[in-house]
Amino acid sequence: MQPVEISTPVESVNFAWRNFLPLTKPTISLLVVVTLVPALLLASPELPGFTLMLATIVGTFLSAASSAVFNHLLDADLDVVMNRTRGRPVPSGQVSPLAALVFGSVLAVASLVILFIWTTPLAACVAFLANAFYVLGYTLCLKRYTDQNIVIGGAAGAVGPLIGWAAATGNIGWPAWVLFAVIFLWTPPHFWALAIKYQRDYAAANIPMLPVTRGDEVTRLHIFLYTLTLIPAVGALYFFGAAGWLYLVVGMASTLYFCWKAWVLYRAHSNEAAMPLFHYSCLYLFAVFGGLTLDRLLGGLS
Repeated sequence: MQPVEISTPVESVNFAWRNFLPLTKPTISLLVVVTLVPALLLASPELPGFTLMLATIVGTFLSAASSAVFNHLLDADLDVVMNRTRGRPVPSGQVSPLAALVFGSVLAVASLVILFIWTTPLAACVAFLANAFYVLGYTLCLKRYTDQNIVIGGAAGAVGPLIGWAAATGNIGWPAWVLFAVIFLWTPPHFWALAIKYQRDYAAANIPMLPVTRGDEVTRLHIFLYTLTLIPAVGALYFFGAAGWLYLVVGMASTLYFCWKAWVLYRAHSNEAAMPLFHYSCLYLFAVFGGLTLDRLLGGLS
């Protein structure tokens, strides 16, 4: 008697999970986690407990991942028009809208439960409000109707430090708001550099990104001006006594180089330097927040 073969091989199951992973935008979700760690350390007089750190990291990652899933779901009508995004799981049919909705909802509920039980109610509340604003405020409204979409919508992606501080203390101190401001000011030059390259895609989908509505020259100027605002924002933690010299050196060097690359893009009167600026901006927050984490670990925690 021949053995009966199972009709659902492991390979097909793994393939299905690989379709769901891009929905979470794992790199962006990881970046949100990176930005909360130094705030969690700054808010604590000593090294936070393992349970608190793990719950804050996992809960925040799941919250960011859930908002990314909902973003994919609600943007499917736009993504299918754009060459850059039409291969994403929902518009390409790899994941059904219902499956994406269930997946995102499970991640959202799990994140809130973890943050509420093992950190603080305020941390859970901040994560929930950021998720709601990103999905309802940015994805459904701002992105489709104003060229200031990234400027205003950037607030949703800047809440990592607020969650970290709230998880450690149950309130939100001023250093967390400074770190929030750094991410908020970083978002427009980061995204507009990418939007310059893909402005035809955005125009085809009727998305009013700044390069589409005001042109390349205005966008390059705005990118440069926004990078300049990062100088006082990054320096504030040192000059008001919340961080040490290691953070200042790493953070300021990274910021000045960011400004220089934005100046090169602006003065070139062409878009060739846009993608190199975008690629550097992806590393920028890792450098600034990584420097702050090392500064705190080496200089202040017991």
